[in-house]
Parts: sequence; structure tokens; C-alpha cells
Amino acid sequence: MIRLALAFIALGLPAVAQEPAPWVGIWAADPEWCAFSDSIGQQETTPIRITEVEFQGYENRCEITATHPLQVLPGAELVMRCEAEGEVMEDTRLVIADAPGSLLMLAGGGEPVRLTRCP
Repeated sequence: MIRLALAFIALGLPAVAQEPAPWVGIWAADPEWCAFSDSIGQQETTPIRITEVEFQGYENRCEITATHPLQVLPGAELVMRCEAEGEVMEDTRLVIADAPGSLLMLAGGGEPVRLTRCP
């Protein structure tokens, strides 16, 4: 019986789909900005897009070079290499999914920004 189970595993049964990280998605500081989800980065009043590997906002694009998941809360520290207006810089953002459809983002010791997930 164990051999049969191992044979099925070795044959490459389909992998169980993994949920994306809770911070992955399109987020807006003002829910009305979600209407501009198709023009991210082109005007100030657009949402931001966070994927597993990239952070994109107004006039900036960052490669996420490291993700350090938080141990207690559903979130992570995102370490990024960014390009903005011709400059390259390192940046770190703390993102916390504090409620369904809500994300707190902290950057540079400033006040946290509450973001709403866009549909």
C-alpha cells in the first residue's frame, strides 16, 4: 500500500494550489482610486500593485528582493530595489493584512497608510 502511494507521488500528481500572500493584489489609499486600476503608475490618484516579486506605484517600480514574513501577524517586511524618476534606491515596507480587504503599510518611520483592496 505504501509503495502504491509513493508511486502516485512519484508520477507527479497535481500540486495543491498555494494561496497568494495576503498582501498580493491591487490596493488604494482611497477606494475611489480603484476605478483607475488599469492605469497604475500613470497618475497620482491610482492604486498600487503588489505581486510576489514587484511593487508598482506612481512613477516608481520596485523589485522585491527579499520577503521576511511576520511571525505573529499576517504580513511581511518587503525589502526592495526601486527605480523612481531615474534614481535607484533601496526601500523597505512593512505590510500587515489587518482585516479582510485591508492592508496597513509602513514605510520610512512615517505614519501607517491604510489601503483597501481593489476588486
